Amino acid sequence: MMKKFEFMAGTPKSEMIMGLCFPIGFMFPILLTYLLSFYSGMITYKIHPLFKFLVFLPAFVISYLIIKKIRKSVAKKFIVYIDKINIRVVENEKEIMAGKILFCKIKSNHDKLVKVDIGIDNRKISFISRPKEYKTITGATSFNPFGISDISDMSRLLTLGREVHELIEKQGEN
Repeated sequence: MMKKFEFMAGTPKSEMIMGLCFPIGFMFPILLTYLLSFYSGMITYKIHPLFKFLVFLPAFVISYLIIKKIRKSVAKKFIVYIDKINIRVVENEKEIMAGKILFCKIKSNHDKLVKVDIGIDNRKISFISRPKEYKTITGATSFNPFGISDISDMSRLLTLGREVHELIEKQGEN
């Protein structure tokens, strides 16, 4: 019986891209706005502090849009088919891996991170899922710039990891 799992997740490469692009995407528009306003003479010592803040408001909006665009570009839609001990992984409608499952490693940090490593023959694939929004201590939701998945995607990925882990354990018993 073949099982199918669909979810949005990232890979270690997409995590690296997010980690490098986040500071650039956030600071570059702010720096550019500051330099333009400074050299154009808009910011002087006599100007009201509120105006200084309002000058940077478009930079924050542009930063948010850049980060949102980067998040969208690194998020990948995965479809994983499992048939007994065989696996087939499809990324954005293109098969990237197929073979017999050798190992599975799961790392889960409640609702902040799910990472599943699955290995076949001489290859390994890592799925990393972080929520787009997370709950703060006060119970309110907050924007997570590094998140590319929904909670449902994270639970499907965790279910995939557990299923693969159980298949490996059953295979080891036989």
